[in-house]
Amino acid sequence: MKPKEPALSYALTLLGRRDYSTRELERKLEGQGYQREEIMAALARLREWNYLDDATYLRRQIDKHLAAKKSRSYIRQRLCLAGLDPQLVEEGLDLYYPPAQERENVRFWWQKYFGDPECSPQDKRVIIRWARRMYAAGFPAEEIHPYLDDHKES
Repeated sequence: MKPKEPALSYALTLLGRRDYSTRELERKLEGQGYQREEIMAALARLREWNYLDDATYLRRQIDKHLAAKKSRSYIRQRLCLAGLDPQLVEEGLDLYYPPAQERENVRFWWQKYFGDPECSPQDKRVIIRWARRMYAAGFPAEEIHPYLDDHKES
């Protein structure tokens, strides 16, 4: 089935709704049945107009996920799924998401669940459940273990 509007028009409509990586937009256009040549021409034009830039997309996505207190691992996975080059993703994470920020994010989640960092929950199962959630969310063990170690006597 041939699409009703040109690939460039459809791509501009999509970009008007949200940011896309080059690969995401390419997949979206392919899914609509556009020809490969038309897709490549549209993507080239969008890059020429600076409407499509993977480095800008990377920065915006990292900022968005940082604001939501996500882990580096989670962000890495999301960006790779969006079709970004893994090397570009690693460079972006090193630049915009320092390891100290991950420590701060773990502290934020501890405070969100348990309040004051000095105040210890009485039930050890609650702490273990929190730690499992943090592991599942991609936070590194070395950032979670200090909270477990501090509350072993609970």
